[in-house]
Amino acid sequence: MKPSSLFLTAFLALPAAFAGEFKVEKKPFKATVSLDGVFLPDKVHPLKIDPKVWADFTIKELVGQGSPVKKGAPVVVLDTKAIDRQLADDTDTTSLRKMTLGVGELDLANLEKTTPWQLEAAGRAYERAKDDHEYFVEVARPLQEESTERSLQSAERYLESATEELNQLLKMYKEDDLTEETEEIILKRQRYAVESAEFRLKSVKLSTKRSLEVAIPRSAIDQEQALKDAEVLWKTARENLPTALQQKRLEIKKLQLEDKRASEKSTELKADRAQMDLQASADGRIYHGEISNGRWSSATAAKFMKVGGKIPPRIIFASLIPADAAMQLDAFVDETAIAKLKKGQKGYVAPVSSPRSRLSVELAEVADHPAVDGKYHVVLKVSAGPDGLHLVPGMKGKVKITTGDEGDRLAIPANALHEEADGSYSVKVKGEEGKENKVAVAVGTESNGKIVVLSGLEEGQVLITPDAPAPKSAPQK
Repeated sequence: MKPSSLFLTAFLALPAAFAGEFKVEKKPFKATVSLDGVFLPDKVHPLKIDPKVWADFTIKELVGQGSPVKKGAPVVVLDTKAIDRQLADDTDTTSLRKMTLGVGELDLANLEKTTPWQLEAAGRAYERAKDDHEYFVEVARPLQEESTERSLQSAERYLESATEELNQLLKMYKEDDLTEETEEIILKRQRYAVESAEFRLKSVKLSTKRSLEVAIPRSAIDQEQALKDAEVLWKTARENLPTALQQKRLEIKKLQLEDKRASEKSTELKADRAQMDLQASADGRIYHGEISNGRWSSATAAKFMKVGGKIPPRIIFASLIPADAAMQLDAFVDETAIAKLKKGQKGYVAPVSSPRSRLSVELAEVADHPAVDGKYHVVLKVSAGPDGLHLVPGMKGKVKITTGDEGDRLAIPANALHEEADGSYSVKVKGEEGKENKVAVAVGTESNGKIVVLSGLEEGQVLITPDAPAPKSAPQK
């Protein structure tokens, strides 16, 4: 045979030589799911500060990561100097605020009573001023003017009468041609009466002129002005007194609101101060960071959990693992695995720290919905480990869960399947003289690279798989 023919024969034989073969047999078939888990406690007390007004939580002392603590012992000691000083200042400020509010409320109570009185008094004064003015114009002024004129007339008549009487006496005594001493006295007295009447008339004239020209017009002006003043006072009182009362009400309402808010703030500050006494609620062990939902998140806490660091508000900065907490295994799986997992399924875990050890596990919780990262949370109960096996929260383990035991079944390598255009599956079966035959198959459960064949194959058949055996080296000559 020519060399080229030998080369062609060898080339054509390569596919058969490098293809694998698998004999179809019934064997026990168990479906399993492998996953990675983390050992965490089944209960934990989160530690955080949820303040209302205070924001400075500077660390002076703290319990180290993983350290044991006793109930009531401080977990973190914070610097409270500033908040204690603020609380002391608040005490004096509160006393002053309460006194100011008390005085204001008393003033308001007085205004509530006196404002109606003052309005009534101003209205009454205005009505009286109107009545006085009307009486003055219609009665008093005409009467004063008439009275003044009558006084003048009376003085004139009195003088006239006195003069007439004197003249009659003189005439009478003159006819007697003799004036006695008694008559002289009478004449003298009458002359005094005339002089007095003259003076009175002079005085009344001046008084009358003053009254008519000055005093009565002035009274008229005063009455007019009194009426105007009373009207202004009434209108001013009607506008200002209710406004002043309302302003006082609003002022007191504002003071009451400020007092309420300040009291609430003071109460919140005291509550914030109480939260700063961070003590262990039980015997246990302290882990820095948050342990929740199957994860221990310590990266954020590591940035501030040190002397001089500042604890952020509303952040779980540490977790207290109670002494009576049991160890569980938390894992996160994708949707392919979660479809096979059910509560109550069992398996084992090999701790990474002791890979030859085996601890029995049982699925206790299986999430119905994925977390925001698309993973499903599962929780496994862990049996007690062998003596000498040391496990602490945060350690990892390799888990294998048995999801189904189907007994003796025909199972083939999953890579022996060929998917057809219509979505069905087929395999290549080795026929007589090494000939390949395509056979349609129906398949079932798949696990660990093997898949159950429901129909299409029989025991003893040999499949051709893509697995190639390792080539053997040629013997040395």
